[in-house]
Amino acid sequence: MVNTRQEINLLLYMGMYPSEVTKMFGYALLFIFLILSQPVFAGQRTVTLVGDRWCPHNCLGMGERSQGHLVDKASEALQRAGYRVEYVEMPWSRAILEVESGNFDGLVGASPDESPALIFPRQPLAIARHSFYTLPSFNWLFEGLHSLETITLGVVQSYSYGRLHDDYIRFHERDPRRLAILKGNRVLPRLVRMLTMKRVDAIIEEEAVLEYYLKTTVNPVTLRFAGLGYTEELYVAFSPAIRDAHVLAEALSVYAESQVSALPTEQ
Repeated sequence: MVNTRQEINLLLYMGMYPSEVTKMFGYALLFIFLILSQPVFAGQRTVTLVGDRWCPHNCLGMGERSQGHLVDKASEALQRAGYRVEYVEMPWSRAILEVESGNFDGLVGASPDESPALIFPRQPLAIARHSFYTLPSFNWLFEGLHSLETITLGVVQSYSYGRLHDDYIRFHERDPRRLAILKGNRVLPRLVRMLTMKRVDAIIEEEAVLEYYLKTTVNPVTLRFAGLGYTEELYVAFSPAIRDAHVLAEALSVYAESQVSALPTEQ
């Protein structure tokens, strides 16, 4: 057996001091731990995504195998990386707070303007078209922010609607003549009801969401398109309070970029 003095002499002969060896040994242990723990961490990790009911983008019970386009895409991306995925519905305001605080992992339908503290992938999963709608008998068009001064608009609490929240809603949120702000989950039916009862003059909603609702509701109504307000990139973004947020965001980035590269190119 080699004694301690012989070990030190050997290290000095190799041009290394004991402190340097200790440091190298520590780095080696850290590297081995990261390599061994990574597949276990991903393989046993369940990522919980949250959002409000916003069919067809995120929607529990939408179909036998679908929870909405955004949830389906995020689930596929994360499952490819070795994670399990769960999706939970809750009011939008609460969903933002829960993810920002780290109680849940990811927010479905997030945008950088709405939730700048979250960790975002490089590529969005969809593009929203936030448009205005009225009853057929109301002859009004959105022609810029000045045109909102003559109407009462129905909106959902904490929705960004592209830049509409920052450009208009936050300045008038205490004025009931300008805005009717609803909160909770499954808000769209209540917004449409307020419109049909003429308690608001117009509502703003993402085009695909309103179209899906009007096609699937048991009490269909006819609404009039009154102009496109804003477009907005939609992401599944992750809490800065969880340790693997950047890893999860990277998994979605790789997935989104692979989908773009798989598209056929024009000849």
